[in-house]
Amino acid sequence: MTLPANIRVATSVPFPSQVKGRGAVAIAKANGVWTVSLNFAALLPAVQFVPSPATTYVLAWDSVADAFYLVQLAQVAGNKVVRVLAAAGPYAAQPGDDVLIVKQLAGAPFNITVDWSVRTKPLTIVDGKGDANVNNITITPGAGQTQMATVNYVYTIDGAGGSITLTPLPDGTGAY
Repeated sequence: MTLPANIRVATSVPFPSQVKGRGAVAIAKANGVWTVSLNFAALLPAVQFVPSPATTYVLAWDSVADAFYLVQLAQVAGNKVVRVLAAAGPYAAQPGDDVLIVKQLAGAPFNITVDWSVRTKPLTIVDGKGDANVNNITITPGAGQTQMATVNYVYTIDGAGGSITLTPLPDGTGAY
């Protein structure tokens, strides 16, 4: 039995004659070479404030790993996530929170829980109402985690206008 004859076809498939970019995509042709790129001018005007840096992501390129990553905007240096806590507590600190200002409308003690195993950056907690001397603010770690070198230690802000900055341990077991 003989195999069918091989057929070789050489075709020239050109890029479409009309190509348009839209939004942030730019298309250019020079000397028969098509280039697709980002048109940053189309993204203007630049915004000065992002409503929720904790839920906004940017694309980052790692040239060593040869990979792209989505990075939470709150993790980018210089962008602080500041939350004013006006509602009654408790509040569970989010991994992207940088500063928590406790300024609840009604005077009452306030509890903040922090899971240090999911945090990579320091957390500052501030008495924004100036009444922590009568309405203490407590910072409670996740179960079995340390704060100030003590397992399950609950730190209390008990001075008017008081604040503390706690830095997570590199191994995620607590903060100091």
